[in-house]
Amino acid sequence: MRSNSSYRRSILITTAAPLCWSIGGLGIRSVDIHLWGVVFWRALFMGFTVLIFLILRDRKRTLQAFKNSGMPGVAAGAFLAMSMICYVNSLFHTTVANALVLQGTAPLFAAILGWFLLRERISAGTGLAIIVVIIAMVAMVSDSLTAGMWQGDAFALVNAISLASYIIVVRRTREIDLIPAICLAGFISAIVSLPLMTTFMISEHDLGILSLLGAVQVGLGSCLFVTGSRNLPPAQSGLLTLMETVLGSLWVWIFIGEQPTTITLISGTIIVITLALHTILDSRPSKKFSLN
Repeated sequence: MRSNSSYRRSILITTAAPLCWSIGGLGIRSVDIHLWGVVFWRALFMGFTVLIFLILRDRKRTLQAFKNSGMPGVAAGAFLAMSMICYVNSLFHTTVANALVLQGTAPLFAAILGWFLLRERISAGTGLAIIVVIIAMVAMVSDSLTAGMWQGDAFALVNAISLASYIIVVRRTREIDLIPAICLAGFISAIVSLPLMTTFMISEHDLGILSLLGAVQVGLGSCLFVTGSRNLPPAQSGLLTLMETVLGSLWVWIFIGEQPTTITLISGTIIVITLALHTILDSRPSKKFSLN
């Protein structure tokens, strides 16, 4: 009974994470502030939110938690910081749908990096999924070239590769608590964006939205996912993260009328279905290697 209750609680906590993440595109579309201002304020509020979470969780051992994460924590934080910066840049130069769909390919990039850096075998199913996704991505990026949004798609791909690098670090250091790395990522992003800001002037409206994005979207969302997914099979938590891609695109379509192009809809659907099927098949007991 206790085990079932714990499992259901983990499902709810993990599901809440992509729900938080999905508001990012809508939130950034709702502010009137320069790019690096968005990066700075969002990252700053994220860093302090996760720091408060760690203080409440670890109390006097908070500093020790950062020390225990060691160099893997620094590496993970750096990759996440790069991801956060590229995420905002992608949303300033392409549609939310393009940015989220391309970001969602991170697990497949992780498989490629795992093969290249760790000599992990890529199964036939994973290889087929990579080929299908690459073809769909080429179609989507080609459409963006015509529409003048290629820079956003490029940032989205770097975002996916940065997330894939973070996945590799996590996979190699499963025994290390990397929540401090999430906190570190927020402060790194804020520091990097600081000299690039043109002004610190910001309206109460924009500050409220960016504080919500930093605290809830990335801060709370990341803590919820790390906490909940520990008790779930990797494939199941991987499937739940796909909610961000679908819901994030849906929110901007409903509330501000940002409609994806036909090619984006078709390519995005192919990519999401391919990732979902791959995750499901990759979770079979006979499988020797897992993407997530």
